[in-house]
Amino acid sequence: MIWTIISAVLVLFVSIWLGEKRFIKLEQISIRRFLFAGIIGMALFLVLRYLNNLGYFPQPVGAAFMTNCYSSFSGFFLGAAYAQYKMKKELGDIDYVNTAFISDLLPNLLALTIIILGIARTSIFSELPVSPIRMSSGISLIAVGIYAITLKVTPELRKKGFVILDREIPWKDLISYNWYQEQVIELEFKYKDQIRIHRSVVAPEDEKEVEKLLSKKMIEKMEKEADS
Repeated sequence: MIWTIISAVLVLFVSIWLGEKRFIKLEQISIRRFLFAGIIGMALFLVLRYLNNLGYFPQPVGAAFMTNCYSSFSGFFLGAAYAQYKMKKELGDIDYVNTAFISDLLPNLLALTIIILGIARTSIFSELPVSPIRMSSGISLIAVGIYAITLKVTPELRKKGFVILDREIPWKDLISYNWYQEQVIELEFKYKDQIRIHRSVVAPEDEKEVEKLLSKKMIEKMEKEADS
C-alpha cells in the first residue's frame, strides 16, 4: 500500500503542473472528442477486466492503477482551478457578472454538491476504512467541484479584460459589441488570431450598466490606438 500512496502523490503533483499549464481548454472539447475519449476509456476498462479474469491483473494491482487514475484527475482539475484563479486575479476586480439564479447560484450549488459528495466518498466521516482508492476518488470529485466554481456561465467583465468560461480576452481584443436582441449581448472579439462571437444573457435591470461599461472600454481602446 505504501508504494500505491507514493505513486499516487507523485502522479497528483505532476498532474497539478499539467493542469496549471492549461494544455486543454473547454473550447477544445467537442461531442466527438468526448465520445471518442469515452470509448477509449471503456475499451481500456474492458481489457483490464478481461485480464483480471485471466489472473494477469490481480485486485491489488487494479486498485493501485485506479488510485493513480483518480490522482491524475484530481491533480489536473486542481491545477486548472489554480490557473483559473491566477488568470482572473491578473485581469483585476470584477466590474460586472450576471448573478441570476440560473447563471450563477445554481451552478455554484451543483459544484458544492459535488464537493460534498467527494468528501463523503473519502470515508473520513464514516465508519468505512479510509483507503487510497476511496481517498483519491473522493479528492477527484472535490477537485472537479472546485474547478466548476471557477467557471461562470456568463462572461465576467473585469478591469483588464473579460473571461468566457476558461478563456481570457483583454479589452484590446474586443472588436465590437451590440444587442443581439433584448437582454442578449453579442461580443465580437479576437482570440488566437481568429474572430469569435459570443452571446450572453444580461438581466434587464443591468442592461444600462453593461452598455455603459462596454462603451467606456471601447472608447478607452480607441484612445490607446489613436495615441499609438
